[in-house]
Amino acid sequence: MTETKILEKLKTRNQRALEEAIYRFNGYAAAVIFNTGGNSLSREDMEEIADDVFLAVWENALSIKVSLKAYIRAIARNKTLDRLRTLKPTEEIPDNCVSDYGNPEEVTENNYISGLVYNEIVALGSPDTEIFFRYFYSEQKLREIAEETGLGLSAVKMRVKRGKERLRKAIVQNGVLL
Repeated sequence: MTETKILEKLKTRNQRALEEAIYRFNGYAAAVIFNTGGNSLSREDMEEIADDVFLAVWENALSIKVSLKAYIRAIARNKTLDRLRTLKPTEEIPDNCVSDYGNPEEVTENNYISGLVYNEIVALGSPDTEIFFRYFYSEQKLREIAEETGLGLSAVKMRVKRGKERLRKAIVQNGVLL
């Protein structure tokens, strides 16, 4: 089903069209949410925002005047920014506080590595960034990604392989041991 057809059916309140929109654009919405929110949001927050995005699509289908993908991008970005505004600044943690995540040096290093990986994934560019988020974050199968992006399965596999190599190289160049 094409994007235009999905939107037409959404406007007639066809629930199957909503399911198709979620199946087709959930990885894209997750990528937009992650790009906007970065490491500031938990996985649960990101999933909740994605749910809110598709609820907005359902509730506002009649008023959507742009492409469905553009609408999803705008709503995902705006809902992520709204959520970031509601987050309270964290208080300073005393030096003698024990963390479930390890000592402060380990936490700092893990945050550094997470930021490095995020920046490298974003630097991959389109469609590689979307493929990475769909495959590693949304845990979508490579075959599904290929079908939805219009790329061949071997092309998607190669993009994942080259992206992983690029990430590994960037991490090693920044002095992180694997």
